[in-house]
Amino acid sequence: MKNKMNILKLAALIALVFTTFACEETITTSINKDLVVVQAFVYSDEPVKDISLTEVLPLGSLDTIAPPIINAEVFISDGINKYLLISDELRAGFYYYPNNDLIINSGDELVLEINYNNQQIVAKTTVPPKPQNLKLDSDTLLIPNVTTGIKDLPDLDYYGATLSWDNLDNSYYYVVIQNVEENPQPIDLQFGKFATRFVSAPSISNEYKLSFRTITHLGRHLLVLYRVNQEYVDLYESRDQDSRNLNEPLTNIENGLGVFSAFASDSVYFNAIIE
Repeated sequence: MKNKMNILKLAALIALVFTTFACEETITTSINKDLVVVQAFVYSDEPVKDISLTEVLPLGSLDTIAPPIINAEVFISDGINKYLLISDELRAGFYYYPNNDLIINSGDELVLEINYNNQQIVAKTTVPPKPQNLKLDSDTLLIPNVTTGIKDLPDLDYYGATLSWDNLDNSYYYVVIQNVEENPQPIDLQFGKFATRFVSAPSISNEYKLSFRTITHLGRHLLVLYRVNQEYVDLYESRDQDSRNLNEPLTNIENGLGVFSAFASDSVYFNAIIE
């Protein structure tokens, strides 16, 4: 399970949240060019390896990718122990913890500390509780076998399923759907499907309607429900700013920019088959 969960570290999600982030920094003139941009995500019961550090893009730069920082000193502490992260040689600007004695648990109050160019950057987050009472009302998702288009289907609800969970405190959640077959068979339908992984927007809800139109391949799928913190939601919602009213990006990083946030998850499996 852990290996499969690691597949869902969501480079796509990180890109989604920060696509406009660097661009906003180049326009916001009050931002110090020496500030470190932090994209740090930790997940309960999973290794720490999604800590990314970059420089701020210079004002007027034609680059679209900020320069990675590979020589920082990065620590995570849980109030008892302090763990040194190391630079990832395969992913420039990313840091990870190489040992197995750092276990992220729901309720942990974590501190991220970064030392770089005589600067100390600090951020804090609390790991949220895991989703409770996660249920999928069917372990099979039927894909309609049609050739003339979905308008001819008599009942679209028949080709779906409902994921439900408890949300008594109105927390935010998002869903990730990933095909886990070794050689997944693409669905050859006329629905304009191109993406191979689906990530929903975070929302306050206690259910998610799974549609066949979300699925691009047949076979076994892992459906993961993530509970997220408010700092992540704030950044997600501020990622698209009106060019007529630009503001500094929301951040919970002291002496830096970006976000340090924690996630907790639960998961279920289902099979997608042609009817």
